[in-house]
Amino acid sequence: MTLEGSDTGSKRLRIAHCVGFYFPEGMGGTEVYVQDLRAALMDRSIDGYVIAATDKSFEQYVWEGVPVVRYPSNWAGIRDYSAARSRAGLSKFQELILQNAPDIFHLHSWTSGAGLTHLAQVAQLGIPCVVTMHVPSALCLRGTMLLHGREACDGRIDDKRCAQCWAASRGLPPALANAVSSLPRRSWSGGWTSRISSKAVTLLSARSRAVVQALELHRMAEFSERIVAPSQWVYSALLANGVAPEKLRISRQAVSRSLTVEAQRLPHEPAKKDLTIGFIGRLEHYKGAHILLEAMAQIPRDVPIRLRIAGTGTELPYLRTLEQAAGSDKRIEFCGGISREQVPDFLRQVDILAVPSNYMETGPLVVLEAYAFGVPVMGANLGGIAERVRDGIDGWLLPFDDSRAWAVAMREAAQDRSRLQRLTANILPSRTMGDVADEMAVLYREIIGGRLSLGHAETVRMPADRP
Repeated sequence: MTLEGSDTGSKRLRIAHCVGFYFPEGMGGTEVYVQDLRAALMDRSIDGYVIAATDKSFEQYVWEGVPVVRYPSNWAGIRDYSAARSRAGLSKFQELILQNAPDIFHLHSWTSGAGLTHLAQVAQLGIPCVVTMHVPSALCLRGTMLLHGREACDGRIDDKRCAQCWAASRGLPPALANAVSSLPRRSWSGGWTSRISSKAVTLLSARSRAVVQALELHRMAEFSERIVAPSQWVYSALLANGVAPEKLRISRQAVSRSLTVEAQRLPHEPAKKDLTIGFIGRLEHYKGAHILLEAMAQIPRDVPIRLRIAGTGTELPYLRTLEQAAGSDKRIEFCGGISREQVPDFLRQVDILAVPSNYMETGPLVVLEAYAFGVPVMGANLGGIAERVRDGIDGWLLPFDDSRAWAVAMREAAQDRSRLQRLTANILPSRTMGDVADEMAVLYREIIGGRLSLGHAETVRMPADRP
């Protein structure tokens, strides 16, 4: 594509937003963010489409006005050597990118279906790339950013420390985990390893896995024009790993404009009798719903409090744990999964939103959505939650692993409504996706302008058949 002149402000840029999953198969914070961001960018003369991995066959469709291209997850590994010389050896994923050529490729996932391989292949085509780190998986083998499962980690990848922490998460006693972390760095593939279990080989290779983790993070930085951190802790962790400051931007999550309008149309009403605490999220251990159930078991039945849990999960042992913890307590209601459209009504029906995550969130979006409806948040004192909830001002920050502390806070909230009213009155207006779109528009045009100034007036040739 040839860009005329150096003024990118008059040209409608086109962004490919790449994710590992997308609607209608699943709904998570990343997918909601991408959907809302693309819509807000349209008002800023920036077009775009979503390109997402799938375990099914290739397809194209429109989801709520957004063009969506779904490619099989293995397309990055399939190459065509029979094509014309200029394109021989490109992967099917690269061919797809060229057919729908964007001005910028914006990666929002870090998965096997949409991750480092795809980022590298797009960069190879000469298309500038941006990565937003919505999850901590690129920084942490364990995936939680909790050092030894007990405290927030600074995110610096150290092969020995990370190997020890990861091995401990697999159930090894501290002494043995320390021994595993001291083993030499090696791949542990083939030879004698064929005679021992795959789990043992994985543990023995833990230190090498950490080395690879660091290498892949630096390759992310190498292939990206910018890396966007949704929280300060993500930004600090990237700096701690040697990523150049000029590569980084902080752009915090936000709620859609339509949600704030809906909140103003019909605001939340305070409880008249029982205090209702709500939870929205996946029913998986790292989201911490079990903490709330354990807390409810410690609160006397005569305390006027109810708990509503909205979400679904796939981990059957954990779901059984939740059911057993709830028992016959009629104060607890499992609402099942709720759609995006049902979130406003759910928030109107609760007095406090609980976010007891057992890992370092980069957001989460649900905190901002609660605040948009004037609902205080009771959250774990970790990561992005701790950056968004002002303890004692518009919510509570509590230990992520201490159900007793949650029980005390929940009981006090039910018995002292005046404090709840004070916290509600202190809630500030929520940041909107329009703010994010403004920041991304500046970032995109900065990247394109920088390339033009270096003489890269053309990146890829744009075919006429766009979706």
